Amino acid sequence: MHKEFEFSVSEFEGKKVLVTGGTKGMGQAVVKRLAKGGATVLSTARSLSTDLPNSVKFVQADVATPEGVEQIITAVKEQLGGIDIIVHCVGGSTTPPGGALVLSDEDWLHTLNWNLLAAVRLDRGLIPLMLENNSGVILHFTSIQRRLPLYETTLAYASAKAALTNYSKGLSNEFSLKEFASIHCLPDLFRQQQLTH
Repeated sequence: MHKEFEFSVSEFEGKKVLVTGGTKGMGQAVVKRLAKGGATVLSTARSLSTDLPNSVKFVQADVATPEGVEQIITAVKEQLGGIDIIVHCVGGSTTPPGGALVLSDEDWLHTLNWNLLAAVRLDRGLIPLMLENNSGVILHFTSIQRRLPLYETTLAYASAKAALTNYSKGLSNEFSLKEFASIHCLPDLFRQQQLTH
């Protein structure tokens, strides 16, 4: 039997939040939880979802491209009028099995764009809005593979997540004297059904 977490409907009231990859799995669960807590949420993904709360705003864009990132930054400014929290849920691996020698430049670039550079580009465009308010929180979802790479199938992904972890730590150090937090977290293995209830 699944017991739902207790929460306050005003826990995130007044907060403007961007969630990347918010239409499936962990990202969708994050969107639903923030919306239930009173946040104004803008979700983004490459494909639409019919299973988001009505209050959630949405922009269809590919964060793995500079053009998609610019589209999202514009949507944040126009639809939210600022930003308090960024939750980077986008990521994954589509590289072929076979180890390091089968990975092409295109495999590496796609994986780095998806798992690292999407966050770097979005943060670069949105941190100035946070600094105007003298506060902000950025959450980067990394992976256990950042320290334990599975070289046979996901070496590029593991490398990108290791870089994302260091990037997140660097942001935290750079902005530590302000009311700002950059946090990297490791999602534990989960069943999607557990997250969406």
